[in-house]
Amino acid sequence: MMNPTFDFSAFFEAFAPAAKFNELTLQGFERVARQQLAFAGEVLEFSLHQLQLATTAKDFNDLTARQIELNTQFAEKATQRSQDLVKLSTEHQAEMTKWFDSTVAETAKTAKKAA
Repeated sequence: MMNPTFDFSAFFEAFAPAAKFNELTLQGFERVARQQLAFAGEVLEFSLHQLQLATTAKDFNDLTARQIELNTQFAEKATQRSQDLVKLSTEHQAEMTKWFDSTVAETAKTAKKAA
């Protein structure tokens, strides 16, 4: 009696869509994590500048004016970061939609051939 060998290529082909999904998801996560890490660095820098202002200000009016300037700059950076995250999310969603549509089309074609 002969034992049939397991066809590993068919096994890997069956899980190819899941592997691609994981790859795309990980790429999106990495891009967002890098953005967040850069923003965390900006928050740390902002905090250090705030501490520095408190020690170098000549009087209350000087401190207030410099804090307003620093806060305005930080708000602009934070706004830009949030816009970048929205852009990343939109790009990732488009990429995932494209992948999903092509995977569904390929699966439908394969199922039609098998039927």
